[in-house]
Amino acid sequence: MSLTFQRETRQSVFRDPRRDFQESKAEFEIRFDPITGELTRIFPLHNFRLQRRDWAPLATLTREKGCPFCPEALKTATPLFPEAMIPTGRLNRGGATVIPNLSPYAPYSAVVIMCQEHYLPLAHFSTGAIEDGFGAALAFLEQAQAYDPENARYPTVGWNYMPFAGGSIIHPHLQALAGPEPSNRHRLSVERSLSYYRETGRNIWKDLVEKEKERGDRYLWQEGALHWLASFAPRGLGDLTLVFEGKSTLRDLTSQDIHHLAQGLQRVFRFYDSLNLPSFNLALFPAPEKQPGYWLNARLTGRFTVFDWTSDINSLQLLLGDFYSFLSPESIRAKI
Repeated sequence: MSLTFQRETRQSVFRDPRRDFQESKAEFEIRFDPITGELTRIFPLHNFRLQRRDWAPLATLTREKGCPFCPEALKTATPLFPEAMIPTGRLNRGGATVIPNLSPYAPYSAVVIMCQEHYLPLAHFSTGAIEDGFGAALAFLEQAQAYDPENARYPTVGWNYMPFAGGSIIHPHLQALAGPEPSNRHRLSVERSLSYYRETGRNIWKDLVEKEKERGDRYLWQEGALHWLASFAPRGLGDLTLVFEGKSTLRDLTSQDIHHLAQGLQRVFRFYDSLNLPSFNLALFPAPEKQPGYWLNARLTGRFTVFDWTSDINSLQLLLGDFYSFLSPESIRAKI
């Protein structure tokens, strides 16, 4: 297994009604993820521009209907953890509160209510709210692993911001999950990294960072141990890869790492806001235990609708397992 940045140009030919049915050619690009080998299609749309969306009316409506995460309802409308695991029923970290998920995705499935505010525009998130949220998520996952190591072996933290990203409640919140098996992509990330290490004796994430830093056309910045990259083979619009240098598990992350994550996310949120990109998904991929050749990494990608009503997820991603983007990662670096 080698670390390669494979990209190929493809072409489609058709007779274009916009040009009196003259023969036309359209080019797009195929790329393969250097870690997982997954395929991505990049087809730039000329003059593509998302319309700015006003979420305030929906935020007001959902608040008036009753939000279980708001301070006046939280204690009576949300569940409690078993006393044997968390005697107080809920975990608190700064302004964040961790509660069980009533619709769990894993044996240990929690919702992290990040702050008291029912709605925060993307560009208005404070570092404090982000740090409290992630700090609370890590505290819960550490407690779950101490309580039940086998059934909480694979932890992760996810963030679905706003409805376009699958966020069913407006109130800012994270998902903290732990189970005996990883998700498909989590498993692929860990297994491919281990295969690379066994074949080469090297850390594939270290090599990725060094090569991208050397090239310079997708490497964004470094804050402490955290490297930010525009993903070579994007899985969506504004797709970024985060790599925590020298960190393997969630237990390796320090408060300083979380602070740098929060600062970087603020910067990305301002970038997303400048594109009128209203939603995003984020996920962390830690190793279950110390693993040579692996650095903890994360993926962050924007979510939107096409023509204001069509989902950005179609059969390409959901069933064929391919991804696409309208923006090349090289243009993202220039814009951000």
